[in-house]
Amino acid sequence: MKTIITSILTAIVFFFNSNPSKAETTLRLSAAADHTVSQYINAITKGQVDHVSNLFDNTFIQNVTSQGKVSKFTKKQVVTFLKANENIEQQKCVASYRVIEASGNLAIARVEVKYPDFTKVDYVTLCRDGLNWKVNQITTVYP
Repeated sequence: MKTIITSILTAIVFFFNSNPSKAETTLRLSAAADHTVSQYINAITKGQVDHVSNLFDNTFIQNVTSQGKVSKFTKKQVVTFLKANENIEQQKCVASYRVIEASGNLAIARVEVKYPDFTKVDYVTLCRDGLNWKVNQITTVYP
């Protein structure tokens, strides 16, 4: 009897831990967050700014840390800057990213942009807004 109960409990635990609908949801969230980060990278490196104002949350803020100082920029300032550089020629840089944390409503990505003489790293915080992800904060550092 003890063996039967143990077998049933093991089967139940295995079933709930391998539930495919949970795995599919996580993959969709990660894919959606990845798509938003890709749009951001295309905006900063290629000037692809179609719908760029929709990319950022209304509470968006960017913190840029350089030489011991922190400069802060609002959504309006960043969108204006990006639109001023619309369709720029491909910059001489290599950009890569990875989502370092993702949950139901929050994702954090590390975006690294390597130029010939320096590297810029953006820590991009995204929040889910319905079915979409929006950037709500970027912290930029120059390691």
